[in-house]
Amino acid sequence: MVVRYLPRPWLAGLRQARRGGIPLVLLMDDDLLDPKVLQDLPPPYRRRLQERITNRRRWVPKLFDRLLVTSAPLARKYAGLGAEQLPLWPHASLLAPQPRLQLAYLGTSVHTQEFLWLVPLLERLQQRQPHTHVDLFGDLGINRLFRHLPRVRILHPMGWSNYLAETGSDRIDLLLSPLLESRFNACRAPVKTIDAARSGAVGLYSNRPPYRGFVRDGIDGLLLEDDHASWLAAIERLIAAPEERQRLAGAGRARALALSRGEPG
Repeated sequence: MVVRYLPRPWLAGLRQARRGGIPLVLLMDDDLLDPKVLQDLPPPYRRRLQERITNRRRWVPKLFDRLLVTSAPLARKYAGLGAEQLPLWPHASLLAPQPRLQLAYLGTSVHTQEFLWLVPLLERLQQRQPHTHVDLFGDLGINRLFRHLPRVRILHPMGWSNYLAETGSDRIDLLLSPLLESRFNACRAPVKTIDAARSGAVGLYSNRPPYRGFVRDGIDGLLLEDDHASWLAAIERLIAAPEERQRLAGAGRARALALSRGEPG
């Protein structure tokens, strides 16, 4: 059994494992046993490390059969504990090309109901599709909503120029634009179609104004009912059909360019 920390609740279980003949290994990639080293760290981070291992450093020689470290200075410093330096030997899987499909929702924190609606959709999507990544913009409250999900990144609100660069051309594959029914949303314009066009993405939109009557379903975007099954099915179909993604994204961009020239959309 290999562990990196030694919090108090683990002590009883580790002692029982050792009595049961299970080899215990402590892996240390920072100097976490010397309280003096921690003095240079920010107080909250220092306290977390102290609670996780530093305050129980006396248990290390009693509990662990081996101490593995990741640098020569650590190996020298803890030679008395039998420290063994691990070679820098990354697993091949970490270096293999990984397929990636980028989704995003570009709503602000005013879209509380849309963020709440997205949670179960992204829970199912991220469980079923291991190469999908999702970007959301939001504050700490939004982070708390989604931080249990893998491959979901919460970006803090940023200045306009940085926002344009972060969400610019070819940065997004699928732009999710759910818009639930409300008096506030009733007066919105179909501006997310511009975001989809400039980012090179396929736009997926709620089948209601302002998108219904503007987006041509299946031609320059998709109009979807407000149920998670419909959105999940549409996303997974597009994941499996890169040619359809390219066609829809291209048509959306061509239409936006025509509108920018004052031509009828």
